[in-house]
Amino acid sequence: MVALNVTGDPKRLTPPSYLSKPERELFADLVGSCDPRHFVESDVPLLNSFIQATLVARSGPGKNIEGWQMAVKIQAMLATRLRLAPQARTDPQKVARQAARQADQRRKPPWVGMRNPGDEP
Repeated sequence: MVALNVTGDPKRLTPPSYLSKPERELFADLVGSCDPRHFVESDVPLLNSFIQATLVARSGPGKNIEGWQMAVKIQAMLATRLRLAPQARTDPQKVARQAARQADQRRKPPWVGMRNPGDEP
């Protein structure tokens, strides 16, 4: 049986065969948690590095705190490059407009703009 793509979304990336089992699992989890259009084939090398850095960071500092710190720094940098960090996914101007709109809405009393039942439109 063949699964058909009826949504028009691109096929999700699959983990490369050369990754270890934990790396493949994390790769699949990460790609599966994002929109199907988020990653493209050229992202695979960065994704692999992010996955490896994440697994090192998850293991904790242990005796090699410098190695762990480097893994966390690389993880943070790659998360931004791959647009996984919230600030990398959001346009600053859009955030500013949304904040201004919300502030305006908070200033207006809730009854402003409401009509009485007998009022003419």
